[in-house]
Amino acid sequence: MGQKSHADTSWLIALFNPDDSHHSQALRELEELTSPPSLSALALAELLVDFDKSDAISIPVALNQIQKSFSPIISVTTDIAVRAAEIRSHHKVTLADAIVIASALHERSHLLTFDKIMKATHERIK
Repeated sequence: MGQKSHADTSWLIALFNPDDSHHSQALRELEELTSPPSLSALALAELLVDFDKSDAISIPVALNQIQKSFSPIISVTTDIAVRAAEIRSHHKVTLADAIVIASALHERSHLLTFDKIMKATHERIK
């Protein structure tokens, strides 16, 4: 079985937006996955805000489609929150990015992201 993966908001936006400069790469990476990527509840919220702003799809419809395509959706537990605080304190990333990184680490997953700082941070501490 292949390595598990965890999707960041930047990767998800690229995947769903054909006008995004990383769209083709996100599609290729999705095709290479052996199982659906997990998704942090925080990244889910960020993605739903992006969808709601675009008026292209309602939040309930988007949520339904996302839940069918990404599994599992990782809640921000106390363990993930503590790990995120440590990551935020020791690395130059936002708290939101630290939560996504901590979620990927919790799942022992490869991080799918186009954010170079997040990717580098994840690689350093995994």
